[in-house]
Parts: sequence; C-alpha cells; structure tokens
Amino acid sequence: MSKKKGKFDLTHLVTSGVVKDGQNLYFVSNPKQSCTIAKQPNGEYKVTSAGETMTVHAFATKCLGMDPPDHATKWLRDEKGSTLYDFWHMDDDYSYAA
Repeated sequence: MSKKKGKFDLTHLVTSGVVKDGQNLYFVSNPKQSCTIAKQPNGEYKVTSAGETMTVHAFATKCLGMDPPDHATKWLRDEKGSTLYDFWHMDDDYSYAA
C-alpha cells in the first residue's frame, strides 16, 4: 500500500531545512530558466523570476508554455539535480521501514 502524499507546500520544505530562502531552482529542460525561493510578507514561500513572484506551478507552466503534464515539482531542480518532487517525497520510503 502506498501512502497518499498531501498537497505540496514549499513553505514546509524551507522551514524543515530541505531547501533554503534565496536558493536558486532551475527548470529541468533549460537551466537558463531559473527562479529563486523567496519569503513573502505573509510568511509563505514562493518563487521569483524576472521580478515576478509566483507559485512553483505557475513557474513550471511559464517555462513549459502549458500546464505541466505531471506535478509541477518534477520540473524544478536544485543545482545538484534533485527535483522539488524528490525532496517532497524523500521520506516516503522510510515510513515503511522495519
């Protein structure tokens, strides 16, 4: 049985230390398309690109030129190549250990 993962929350990834405020993220197909994680006045985290603040989904949509065919987190990666999807699901397998 697989556990259904809750809604993606960039703020949770930042507060848990998985990614950092000010960290650059890159579109997987074209690293020239990048964004930066930024804390918003309300305390939430979104990404900024070319002076525009948006959600991860909106940035992936902008890069693709269409709605992502699968989850938007699969389209953004860090400098080492790990996607936001990888970070979001990294503890899934551990919950079934033992």
